[in-house]
Amino acid sequence: MEAPNWFMENISAPTTEHQVLVNGARIAYRAWNIHASLPGLLFVHGYGAHSHWWDFIAPAFANDYRVAAMDMSGAGDSDHRQHYSARTFALEIIKVAQALGEGTIVVGHSFGGTMTRIAGFEQGNVLGGVVLVDSSITPHRGTREAPPAPKSQTRYYPSLAQGMRRFRLRPPQPCANDYILAHIARHSLRASESGYSFKLDQALFAKMVTDQQPPLPDATTMLAAITCPVGIIYGELSRFYPAETRLLLESLLPANCIKGVPKAHHHVFLDQPLAFIRDLQDLLKHMRQR
Repeated sequence: MEAPNWFMENISAPTTEHQVLVNGARIAYRAWNIHASLPGLLFVHGYGAHSHWWDFIAPAFANDYRVAAMDMSGAGDSDHRQHYSARTFALEIIKVAQALGEGTIVVGHSFGGTMTRIAGFEQGNVLGGVVLVDSSITPHRGTREAPPAPKSQTRYYPSLAQGMRRFRLRPPQPCANDYILAHIARHSLRASESGYSFKLDQALFAKMVTDQQPPLPDATTMLAAITCPVGIIYGELSRFYPAETRLLLESLLPANCIKGVPKAHHHVFLDQPLAFIRDLQDLLKHMRQR
């Protein structure tokens, strides 16, 4: 499928590269319209992803926000760590949001949405709001939506094209927009003398540790306790949002803070990017009025 004009225009929008240091690791983020006197809007990727997943989404908001997309540690162009933890990921989000300015709204997808929820729970007072995009919401502690950790050995491919052919969505799902998949696959790899390899720390989940602080409550308890505005966007075909989960959400949040995107699976904005943009714009408008 040939990429549409709107997509090509968005991925061609100029960006600037930045980084913050969080617990000894360089956390990279890219920004659109960073110097404007506007509120901040930060996009956070899911597991196995990176900031370029937002290249065709973020520019649509640059007229109204100082927009950025970050790479959490272990992903994209950020440093890898010896150990990872949920609270460390949440702190990375907070630090990049603070670099964008007071009251930044954070939009997190999937695993990144889980970390965004934790950031909002622990330091919601410094955020303008959180939007969770098809991030698993269950009343059970410890539910994990990411797949088991892959083998930690780095694999090299002799060409970019061969590496791109090995790219897979995590969790897997169908996606008809192959021009989007090609874009994010291309930016998932880095070149070295040994060949092309995926940027993701393949041992990330094997290196996850439990924080030495009181255990975090379950997702619904966190949602009820977050002090900043909260919004939810989910795919109506997503396996993470069955009917009972939607009913649970309706008991926790106002109806205008919940958006279901038709004909979209878990990777909502890959399936229906323009519908996602419209729903997020509407959701942000309601959140800023609260």
